[in-house]
Amino acid sequence: MRQKGRSKTLVVGLGASGCAVCELLLSRGAQVVATDLRSPSEFGGALDPIERAGAQLRLGGHDLEDFLNAESIILSPGVPLDMEPLARARSRGIEILGELEWAWRQVSLPTVAVTGANGKTTTTALIGEMFKQAGRRAFVGGNIGTPLSRWIVSGEKADVLVLEVSSFQLDTASSFRPDVAVLLNVTEDHLDRYPSFEAYADSKLSIFARQGGADFAIINGADPVCVRRAGEIPGKLLRFGATSPAANAALSGSTVRLNIPGMADMEISLEKARLHGAHNRENIMAACLAAGCAGIGPEAMQAAVDAFEGFAHRFQRVGSWKGIDFYDDSKATNVGAVVKALEGLEGPVLLLLGGRDKLGAYEPLLAPLAARGKRVFAFGEAGPKIYDCLRACVPAGLYPDLASAFRDAVARAAPGDVVLLSPACASFDQYRSYAHRGDHFRQLVAELGDFQFRQQ
Repeated sequence: MRQKGRSKTLVVGLGASGCAVCELLLSRGAQVVATDLRSPSEFGGALDPIERAGAQLRLGGHDLEDFLNAESIILSPGVPLDMEPLARARSRGIEILGELEWAWRQVSLPTVAVTGANGKTTTTALIGEMFKQAGRRAFVGGNIGTPLSRWIVSGEKADVLVLEVSSFQLDTASSFRPDVAVLLNVTEDHLDRYPSFEAYADSKLSIFARQGGADFAIINGADPVCVRRAGEIPGKLLRFGATSPAANAALSGSTVRLNIPGMADMEISLEKARLHGAHNRENIMAACLAAGCAGIGPEAMQAAVDAFEGFAHRFQRVGSWKGIDFYDDSKATNVGAVVKALEGLEGPVLLLLGGRDKLGAYEPLLAPLAARGKRVFAFGEAGPKIYDCLRACVPAGLYPDLASAFRDAVARAAPGDVVLLSPACASFDQYRSYAHRGDHFRQLVAELGDFQFRQQ
């Protein structure tokens, strides 16, 4: 066990990870104050268990004295680090850390961690499936699914931690050191939270910051930021890339060839893979490298690649209607993810873009749209900005919401076309989450007459 919880702790943010860390702290006898800007009515009865267990709740606002009287402060990922109460606590030397960092200190297990602007969830889950196929118990969570604190509370056992890690979680990590760390890509995202793209890149690269010579660092050998900053990485550096002859994981036709130092060369076939698109081939290469570095053999890798279906709302073919294919990529909340989606399609694409702007640039879409874009349908809060940026490159229309954009896309589509929801934006202007938005898209598709659902 790396470190025990402190006796007097303030937990800021009461989402899934905040509630989980409260429960864990309370089970260990800590004095817990928990604060959130949301009012009690917004939680319903969700906080009743931790309140009954002894947590003191401060809802509807933050009290500076709670911050200044804490021995340590644990943050949920969505909490801005520049809040004034945090700055005051920091000036007094009070430790401020994230839920993932605190929970990771509580266990002593080998750790595989995955970050990147896009592909984190798919790659993390695929690595977990490789461990499962090898008969090794893996906890798969972090930024995906179950918070690490919740898993510790459950008392379940594991041989290894396989964690998806966001930039926000890395920003509040001071000792987190994965044995195998993966950086999939660095493209513009969360510029509503970071002062610059370089600051966001710094956050992503920090996954390697505390690694040593015995740890493995895996990067995308085709990503410009990864390539430019590879010299800063202290661990054993491995690269994946579709065509690079120097890559430790590279494609040869429909085969991934793996060259991991100290291990025999391996080959993984993609013939039966259920993950499609160029970006998913990168995810598979990264997952194979990470699993190989953790001692997983090719048989388990191959079984996982053949069986893994991916997740809803992540470049998932919903089905077809009158020869038109429909893809749900609602999880694509930044421009880099949309570029990957466009590159993974062959037919003319009618692209649905929009939502809440994350202050990134839309110009990287110009080249792939020039190659295969038939029309852009810009909707939601960011619709006008998207429309103004892209309309000179490809025919475009402006719509108040997804439903109206979808209806016009269907009216303009022809057999052989693809209608793609890949929004490049957050969903919170009109939806609770990217999943809510994707479900609405699927509902709109399903309402088409004679729709062929997920016909392959």
